[in-house]
Amino acid sequence: MSGLIHLLNEYGYLTLFLSLMFELILIPIPNEALMSYVGILSFQGKMNIVLSYLSAGIGGIFGVTISYWIGYKLGLPFFRKFGRYIHMGPEKLEKVSKWYDKYGKVLLIFSYFVPGIRHIASITSGVIRLPFRSFWIFSYIGVFLWTGTFISLGYVLGPEWDKYQGEIKKWLVLASILIGILVLCYFVIRANRRFIKESGRLLFQSVFKRYRSFLKIKLFIFLILILFVSLFTLMLGMIQDFVSNEFEPFNTVSRAIIFSLFSARWQTIMNDFYALSSQTALIVVFLITAVTIFINRTNKWLELLFFAITAVGSFLFSGGIRWLFRFMLSGKYISSNFPDWRAMILIVFYGFFLMMLIRHQRSYLFGTILFFLYLFFLLVYSISGVYVYHVNPSDLMAGYVFGAVWLSGMIFSLELFRFLSLIKEGSK
Repeated sequence: MSGLIHLLNEYGYLTLFLSLMFELILIPIPNEALMSYVGILSFQGKMNIVLSYLSAGIGGIFGVTISYWIGYKLGLPFFRKFGRYIHMGPEKLEKVSKWYDKYGKVLLIFSYFVPGIRHIASITSGVIRLPFRSFWIFSYIGVFLWTGTFISLGYVLGPEWDKYQGEIKKWLVLASILIGILVLCYFVIRANRRFIKESGRLLFQSVFKRYRSFLKIKLFIFLILILFVSLFTLMLGMIQDFVSNEFEPFNTVSRAIIFSLFSARWQTIMNDFYALSSQTALIVVFLITAVTIFINRTNKWLELLFFAITAVGSFLFSGGIRWLFRFMLSGKYISSNFPDWRAMILIVFYGFFLMMLIRHQRSYLFGTILFFLYLFFLLVYSISGVYVYHVNPSDLMAGYVFGAVWLSGMIFSLELFRFLSLIKEGSK
């Protein structure tokens, strides 16, 4: 990078032009940092901002155009034979080809912001014979957006770039994650739009045109929705308090109360309760829940599917949210265990098991007793974590809330699918 900066200081716009061109012909160059430095030089008056935009943009255009025609001329036979050596084998080309057929023209605009993707986007467009007119319209727009963004960041921040570049990269990663989620949702909705449209129509008719049919089920779904929204709102509030580092008074008071009420003679019982979040205990609960679903026999395959998604998703959600907090808030004096992953997994596994017990029996008293026993279990577990393992009360509480958001969202989805199946059966 230092050599590139030296060339930039010596030859200015020519270095910027060639650097962008070569990177987009499969030569990896750290151009985000280079373009940001160009923005700083423009702020200092050492380079012209308009000429910088043009040099970078035109260099990128030359690069993507050359890459496109390389791919076009070499064609599929070449990449089928040698593509695996540059990670562009037949399987990958086939997947990318299908991706381009459906979405590639628009998403090509944003591909240049993703390292690794921008290096093969243009050459792949040529290999799959994407019409050049479609290619140049979207790719040229993408190139200018990409180069303009990083040059502008350097120009706006000026000498403050070194101070803020770490935070900017974090927010760019977060934005990329959010865009990725939105794109995934778009793909899923597009692929299932007929099913979603038909299901939405049936649900609307059942709720608003057949008000008295399935009244208990509708009320149950509505209550779960209220619970989910309430928990989600509470989760957002806890995130705000966590970022502001406002949990210390709560932790201090909670520890004082717990350590004043319990002594060392409770430690054995507390160890036993805390062990209920161990891997062995969770496997046992998983198997018992699966058996319970089979015994009940009502929508068992639907319930098993949602149980598997809920269980696997709880690990992904807990790991992902903790990584995101560590990544976005690195360097700040905050808890490294927010939210507590054991508490998240615990409330999901035992909560789903409780739901399966209550859902398929008719005794409201039995269900109420089980629910309060569940709350008592969570209380004792949290006390054990604070007293024996010195977990922050706020981390445990956050683990419960985050896990409950995931659990209530999955149960709400399960009940919607169950309700939809009843409607379809009734309409036959």
